[in-house]
Amino acid sequence: MSEDNKGLNLPAIKKGGGLSKELTKKGVAPLDLNKKSSVSSILKSEATSVQKEILQSERGLDLVLVGDLTGSMHNYHTLLKRKFVDLCNELFPLIENLKIGIVFYLDHGSGDAYVTRLHKLTASTQELIHFINTTSTGDGGDADEAVEDALNDLLQNMNWKESNSHSVVIFGDASPHPANQCPSHYDFFNLTKQLYQKGVTINSVYCSHYNQQELQKLENVNVGDFTSRKSHLAAPNFFSWIANVTGGMVIGVESIDDLVDIIKASAAKDSGHLDDLEKEIKKSSPSKLKLIEVARKAEQRKRLGGDRLMLE
Repeated sequence: MSEDNKGLNLPAIKKGGGLSKELTKKGVAPLDLNKKSSVSSILKSEATSVQKEILQSERGLDLVLVGDLTGSMHNYHTLLKRKFVDLCNELFPLIENLKIGIVFYLDHGSGDAYVTRLHKLTASTQELIHFINTTSTGDGGDADEAVEDALNDLLQNMNWKESNSHSVVIFGDASPHPANQCPSHYDFFNLTKQLYQKGVTINSVYCSHYNQQELQKLENVNVGDFTSRKSHLAAPNFFSWIANVTGGMVIGVESIDDLVDIIKASAAKDSGHLDDLEKEIKKSSPSKLKLIEVARKAEQRKRLGGDRLMLE
């Protein structure tokens, strides 16, 4: 025994649980090494809470703009060139962990330079503005455009982050082709269903003058209700249906500049920042508060699990 331990009456450590037996004789409850201690449980509980907090703090918004760049939509492309940096300067401080992607589409068989062009989700404003500036517009072919090809890009080629909220703002003035008229046989109905199942909310902007309430009612389908098959829809009906069925908001533009405000409202809604945006709008542009009302009704409609809620 060392000098330091002289005078200490320590029980000997014996094989076969000798120490435990000695302690029991002295009336001391032995330590059950096979039983999970409360300390261990507390530590595990704390670790789980910390993990949840980290995941919540890292959760952000994946926002994808999908735009028709055929002839009739040329002015909207010009607007994005002019306003996109301002849009980013407002959205990135408002929404934590925000990434933005873009899909532009034209039409197939029209001789245009491309059918779709895609920029994956990024936090780089400079990359996105370069993409916008270097993407040409086109003429388009028939009355319908390659919307279905853009939806396929969203499903197959976009780098969605699973833990983020997924939001799309699609703007245009033409319908997708029926599957039998698309060279790749893309079916907009099935693609929309798969995007919804992936957790993607599609907010639609019909780029033509249309009463908001009437636009909502055109295809007033319950959120997530894909029981009624659609093979082709007239342009305003398509924009009504795709928003209603995925829980987004559908809105018609009264002026081209409205597009930027609609994008902001859609992003704020799908990231849970409508209150923050409303405060900003009250200070700077009270006349735009109607957008907040439209966004809130769409948000409520989705939260209610698909119950019909008409915009009033």
